[in-house]
Amino acid sequence: MTEAERKRRDRFDALFKENVAGIASYCGWRSRVPGDEQDAVAEVFTTAWRRLDDVPEGEAARSWLYATARRVMANQARSQDRRTRLNEKLSVVSDADETGGYYAGDPVAELVHDVLRRLEPRDRELLLLAEWEELSPAEIAKVLRCPAVTARGRLHRARRRFREAFDESRSVAAPSVVSQPSGGTPIYIPTAIDRSE
Repeated sequence: MTEAERKRRDRFDALFKENVAGIASYCGWRSRVPGDEQDAVAEVFTTAWRRLDDVPEGEAARSWLYATARRVMANQARSQDRRTRLNEKLSVVSDADETGGYYAGDPVAELVHDVLRRLEPRDRELLLLAEWEELSPAEIAKVLRCPAVTARGRLHRARRRFREAFDESRSVAAPSVVSQPSGGTPIYIPTAIDRSE
């Protein structure tokens, strides 16, 4: 192995180790079919290996990987849509519950999941990139290929729409499902404290 090949391999190894968990998480919540996220992660890093010379250095590499993952997941979603349409034509569509019971027993998580599911896909993606993946607005802008000011504005509006939908859903949910007064992440507060709201 030449020195150039060794440097290339070392750079890829570092890129993989630093980012695989985040990319796997991102692909996991965007995946419609269990197991597809593993294929997506493999495709993202295969693309990174093939195009390593195009991957920016430093922190910009993270945004490049998320942008690549976004395109891979969009391709998977289009493929899944085609399969679904075919299945519908063949009348073999499953009525399986999409949630898979991941949030069973946690009323706040169920409420948050339900609100996120009802949001427009664009809003949901922005919120999950910001809150779940902890990307900055500048990083989100690179993932979405838009100016940072546009990403900040979209994120602000997505957060506002989430808050409105959450508050509306919360008003009809059990009285023990409330949110932090500061407008932070929804939490569970015992019923006795609910009366002080």
